[in-house]
Amino acid sequence: MNQTPAAAGPRPQLLHDGWALTVRAIRVTLRNPVLLMMATFFPLILLVLITVSFGSLVAPGGIRADYVNFSLPLFAVMGIMFAGLGTAMTTYDDLQSGFDRRLRALPIARSAPLIGRIAGDAVRNLITLLAVIGVGHLLGFRFTGGLLGALGFLILPLVFGTGVAWMMVAIAVHAKSGEAVGSALNAILLVASFLSTGFVPRQDLPTWIQPLAAANPVSSVVEAMRGLAATGPIAAPTWRTLAWTVALIAVFATIAIRGYRGRER
Repeated sequence: MNQTPAAAGPRPQLLHDGWALTVRAIRVTLRNPVLLMMATFFPLILLVLITVSFGSLVAPGGIRADYVNFSLPLFAVMGIMFAGLGTAMTTYDDLQSGFDRRLRALPIARSAPLIGRIAGDAVRNLITLLAVIGVGHLLGFRFTGGLLGALGFLILPLVFGTGVAWMMVAIAVHAKSGEAVGSALNAILLVASFLSTGFVPRQDLPTWIQPLAAANPVSSVVEAMRGLAATGPIAAPTWRTLAWTVALIAVFATIAIRGYRGRER
């Protein structure tokens, strides 16, 4: 007696479809160097200009390499966050270009396009992170925390970048125009970057800004990366970073997926 094969459950289907669209996102990134330039240019320019021009002023009595080792984690995180602008813009373009409509006509998991986009863009985040570290090395940045510390330095911002990417996708899904996506996200990312402990220690910030900097998730990532690269607290800022990542994913993945399915209806 012939039996009809059981339909694949939602998990295998989502994994299979998500992987196929992840590969597509990676190929789009590698074939479009402009996306990589957009993600790396801004943090690299800031890294070079601020280090060369103001490093000795921010860290008086020290050498520029000292300030590079202090500030590079922020520029690495900024690179990943601003790479998220590319995630938002390509998501918005897919929704407007007709590619998304073609996907909806296929028997695929409805959340797979968003998951594939975020997973694929993680490769671009890694390239951005390596570019920032490479330029920082030329300016004097060094890992002194051992191999595990260096691996943690690479992995932690990529994990945090996943939460940021879901925020980007949620905004793109609900945006009315591409200009609205760019302007809203640029403002958010710049405020989050500058109101953090990335450029100067917390105690050197104005008193009224210190609580904001302490609560800023960017500060948690930066402080954990400093500890992983050299010496300093690791456990507490790492747990705060992971907590922020889980919160961002829980909130914005829900908003993004519901908004995406709402567009179909």
